[in-house]
Amino acid sequence: MASSFIQFRFLFFLMLLLVLSSHVFASLLPRVEPTLPRGQEAETLLKWKASLDNNSKTLLSSLWVGGSHCNWTGITCDYDGSITNLNLGNYGLRGTLHSLDFLSFPHLMMLDLPNNSLYGGIPSHIGNLSKLTFLDLSYNNFSGNIPSEICLLTNLKKISLGRNKISCSIPPEIGRLSSVSEIHFFDNYLSGSIPEEVGSLSNLTVLNLSGNNLSGSIPYNIGRLGSLSLLYLHLNGLSGPIPVSIGSLHNLTQVILLDNCLNGSIPEEVGMIRLVNMIDFSDNYLTGPIPKSIGNLSNLVWLYLYDNSLSGSIPSEIGQLSFLSDLQLLSNSLTDVIPASIGNLTNLSRLKLYKNKLFGSIPQEVGRLQHLKVLQLFDNNFSGSIPASIGNLTNLSTLDLYQNKLSGSIPQEVGRLQI
Repeated sequence: MASSFIQFRFLFFLMLLLVLSSHVFASLLPRVEPTLPRGQEAETLLKWKASLDNNSKTLLSSLWVGGSHCNWTGITCDYDGSITNLNLGNYGLRGTLHSLDFLSFPHLMMLDLPNNSLYGGIPSHIGNLSKLTFLDLSYNNFSGNIPSEICLLTNLKKISLGRNKISCSIPPEIGRLSSVSEIHFFDNYLSGSIPEEVGSLSNLTVLNLSGNNLSGSIPYNIGRLGSLSLLYLHLNGLSGPIPVSIGSLHNLTQVILLDNCLNGSIPEEVGMIRLVNMIDFSDNYLTGPIPKSIGNLSNLVWLYLYDNSLSGSIPSEIGQLSFLSDLQLLSNSLTDVIPASIGNLTNLSRLKLYKNKLFGSIPQEVGRLQHLKVLQLFDNNFSGSIPASIGNLTNLSTLDLYQNKLSGSIPQEVGRLQI
């Protein structure tokens, strides 16, 4: 009897040991995320293909051949056979995305469908692509709104919805895209204001909202985007002043605010954007002088301030911009003389100062601009003679000096130019 009891205790202890060991061993194994059957991804792609127009179906049938969907054109899989990339740009595909069930692609990192003829709304279930880092739906015919669910894609690095027919406001939830570095919403019908939440996107390097119907002011907290390199807000209806916080964008290389309704003066702080090579504030309602601080921008190549109501003189500090290639200050109310320092701009190819109130003589130093191709000074109040040094501009193709108060004869040197 005693021996039977001892045997029972030994067997019970052995079973308990096996159960505990299995739990410990299981805890040491790497956690495996639940995955969908591999065939379901292929089935979803084929279902989407069937929803497209006949030409698109025929094309994809020729591209998607073979037993494994991982070998189909435009499809990239990981080692486990799950789809990570869907690249079908430039194929002219026509249809919607509604039959493309994004829940079937839990490992998708890239959705790249630009330059097709896709239309309809962007489905809200796109928010299920939790691992997505790259989204390009540009150059299609998508309409409707930007679904707020798109802001659930917190791993997104680049989002491009440009050149579509999207008409809505930019959802404030966009501020949740903490990893995003590029936003391209250009050439749509977006309306409303730029949400303040954009200022929280600390990794943003490109913000392109050009060619929309945006209104309101440029948010002051845009100055918090310390990584921003390209700021394109042109061709909208933005109003109010250029925020002084723009001076905090120390990595900015191009800023284009062309063709808006901006007013007020150009802030002195613009001179703090030391890396900038292009400034375009043209076709607005800007007033006041051109700030002297603009002379600090030693990397500037293109400076466009035309079609505003700027006044005062052209600052002599502009002669410090040794890389400047294109200077367009036309159609303003600038007065005084052209500073002699203009002769330091030896890389200048276009100088357009027409339709201002400039006076005095045309400086001889203009003749030092050996790369100049276009010189347009018409419709001002220049007086005196045409400087003979203009004859040194052997690359000149356009010379417009009419509607001034110039006197004397045309120098022979000018007559030798091949204009």
